[in-house]
Amino acid sequence: MGLSQVPGSSRLALVDGVVHLDEERAVFEAMLAGRERQQRSRMLGEATVRSRERLVRRFTEFAECYPWAWMPSDL
Repeated sequence: MGLSQVPGSSRLALVDGVVHLDEERAVFEAMLAGRERQQRSRMLGEATVRSRERLVRRFTEFAECYPWAWMPSDL
């Protein structure tokens, strides 16, 4: 199974051939959607899934960059 076929992969949420005006934002949203699916597949509760998503969104705003650009010094 290729990396793009791993359950929860952002590649499963992004459509080939579509040009996004804000590519990084589209990848971020697809990443969060995949993470949500992974957590739900483990039968985690709604409150747990939502609180984790809020945490990632808040930290992204605090760090002023997306997770793939986070550095240890951001933490």
